[in-house]
Amino acid sequence: MRTQTFSAKVRIAIGAILCAAMVGAVRVRADQRVILKSGLALEGFLVDVASLNESGFSAGGAQSQSRPILLVDDGLRRVYVHRRGMVAGEPQDVRGVERTIEFKQLSPVSGDPIQAIGDILSVSEFNEYARRRIAIRSHDGPVEIVQGITELNARYAKIEALKSKPAYDWDMRVSTRSIRPETFQKIFRQRIDQNDLDARLMVVRFFMESERYRAAEEELTRAIRDFPELEDMKSQLSALLVFQGERLLDEAERRADAGQPQFARQIFSGFPMESVGRTMRERVKIAIEEIDATDQQASDLIQSLRYDIEQLGEPDPAIERIYKEIEQGLSGATLARLSDYVRLKDSKTTPTENRVALAIAGWMMGPGSGETNLVVVSSLVTVRDLVAEYLGSANLVRRQEILEQLKGIEGAQIEYVAKLIEYLGPVKPWPEGAADETIDGMYRLGSLAGETETRTIEEHPDYIIQLPPEYDPLREYPCLLVLPPPNAHPELELTWWAGDFNPAMGSRTGHAMRNGYIVVSPRWGRPTQRLYEYTPREHDNVLSSLRHAMRRASIDADRVFITGHGEGATAAWDIALSHPDLWAGLVCVNAEPSKTIGHYHDNARHVPMYLVMGNASGPGAPLVRLGAILDRHMHVRNDVTVVMYRGRGREDFYEETPELFKWLNVPTHVRKPIPRDFEAVTMRQGDQFFWWLELGPLKPLVDTNPILWDQEERIRAGEISGRIGGNNSVSFNGPSDTYELWLRPDIGLDLSKPVVIRARSTPQYFEFDGELETILEDVRRRADRKRPFWASVRVPS
Repeated sequence: MRTQTFSAKVRIAIGAILCAAMVGAVRVRADQRVILKSGLALEGFLVDVASLNESGFSAGGAQSQSRPILLVDDGLRRVYVHRRGMVAGEPQDVRGVERTIEFKQLSPVSGDPIQAIGDILSVSEFNEYARRRIAIRSHDGPVEIVQGITELNARYAKIEALKSKPAYDWDMRVSTRSIRPETFQKIFRQRIDQNDLDARLMVVRFFMESERYRAAEEELTRAIRDFPELEDMKSQLSALLVFQGERLLDEAERRADAGQPQFARQIFSGFPMESVGRTMRERVKIAIEEIDATDQQASDLIQSLRYDIEQLGEPDPAIERIYKEIEQGLSGATLARLSDYVRLKDSKTTPTENRVALAIAGWMMGPGSGETNLVVVSSLVTVRDLVAEYLGSANLVRRQEILEQLKGIEGAQIEYVAKLIEYLGPVKPWPEGAADETIDGMYRLGSLAGETETRTIEEHPDYIIQLPPEYDPLREYPCLLVLPPPNAHPELELTWWAGDFNPAMGSRTGHAMRNGYIVVSPRWGRPTQRLYEYTPREHDNVLSSLRHAMRRASIDADRVFITGHGEGATAAWDIALSHPDLWAGLVCVNAEPSKTIGHYHDNARHVPMYLVMGNASGPGAPLVRLGAILDRHMHVRNDVTVVMYRGRGREDFYEETPELFKWLNVPTHVRKPIPRDFEAVTMRQGDQFFWWLELGPLKPLVDTNPILWDQEERIRAGEISGRIGGNNSVSFNGPSDTYELWLRPDIGLDLSKPVVIRARSTPQYFEFDGELETILEDVRRRADRKRPFWASVRVPS
């Protein structure tokens, strides 16, 4: 809603500044807006289409098909979603982009249409005539083409191939925000008559609509200086300062929400209060007060708890130690842990020892723990320490000793242990020498840290990780697992998401850092590898890097997104569908799906997907090559968004990043709850774990070797199904003779009663004995502290 209000303010200010000067010079394109079920909005020209598949083999029956897919064309890109599955309501008419600026260029009368664009080798900056040179790879070697901007609005620049021999017909669109304001200013001062007041005001208006407010301020200041009759418009400069202030406050609020309160405080404290109106000053004042109030609340709680502990008499060493943890770690990110204590800390009827127990138990097990027995809580401190040691230990003998110790401690019941695990911080430290010496929060692992000692991939996988500014190990962070092409350095992909390091700010400045994401970039291929090979080895390299990072960084297991570019995107797509129980979502830029991806579309309903590409990327149109696969994903039960940039090839599409993070930050884009009923498919060794069901060796007709894919006579996927039924029963089926069933209470089973397993003609029964080894080993191996399994059963036993 903030975006819509902000846009309205912009248009009001434009009208106030330009008044009648621009009347007759504006051409408005009518657009429509649709709201998706996720809460995101799409604007543009709406069309219902039958299919994304433009292959000639599918075109014949298109007329008789239904049209379930909604295409939203905003001039820059075409966005495809399933109408019934993703759209929340009827479209609304909105004001479209304003086509205010056109440049005359030497465009060819006719030319060879550019239908497929090879790799872009180089791109020059636009000169003052709005022209540039671009070199692309072709079958005949590099081809250099001169392009020029022919049309410009607040949303996109239309760039066309200019007159040349041979001539090309190429209409490319790039986002206006991908071109620097200084470049536009240089172009306008050359191509716009500086003595034409209407034209000068048109430039101001363009910068305002494209939200380049500093440039708008500079251009309006120049216009007022050059045209004395605009003296009365000096007051409008304050409106531009307001807009700049609005952007600054939005950034501060984003940083505060992302767990960076000190960064937000710096913005608020340095805000130019004298340059803005009372409303904005009040907003800044309230924001600072909220940060101060949070700090004060934490301080008051610490003092209150200190007082209550002192009233207990002889200090308990375990209680004192947890109090020190609370004193050091209580912040806006952890205040919720003490909500039970906050509710009763001033109660005259609740004994002091009960209040202290609630505080200590809440700190270790989260809000709602409800434990008021201080003796039990004191023993839970020991239980927690032993659990943390177990999860971080590689010594099998020591782990067995810990299990024996836990058996004799009050409070070591599995219900307590499961809660303690969820609120544990990282259980392992970073290896010595992994920390980058210049970039705070960046670590290099394995060979990327310069290790030469031979180790297995499970012990030290090769990856780079970047933690966000003001990282707090007691706060959970969303994570981007970003896969580069196999022959690219992982740091290049990490930098695309996290941004370059800014020495002045002491941190990276990319969108992932601004939104509070941890970024993990693994090396998943061989040094000489160019293409993704669909092998279990590649999956292991990626997943072991994620698990390694989750043991050492505070990654929210429910908000892990897998992403990539090029062949890294292809790998991300395949890994996401192969292990759908792990991900909050998938983002692919220029993926080339084949092999298993074409068979795993049934698994896609469990993973939200955002796919970005150019409509001229690769050898032939993507919707001809990939249309059949995309169509299978466009199902009413799937959350799939396909974004197609007009006239673009195989690029990185950095201009899409703001839209990507809107999508990533949607509250519903979290890992879905463990399903009681599910259906999935598999056809490869390694793709054998689905939520609470793990398959043994796959049957030969299903287990397909991806390296020998083209030599296989018959390709088929094995169907898997599982169901938690009534009467505490479980049934399942799949292409294996053996299974392992993983159990926890929230999948619909009562583990205090016998579980009936129906996978054969004769039912198998299981009674849980409450032992801790399974839950601890599961967390130690998978590093998922959110969904540990309490028990496992082999079938047949």
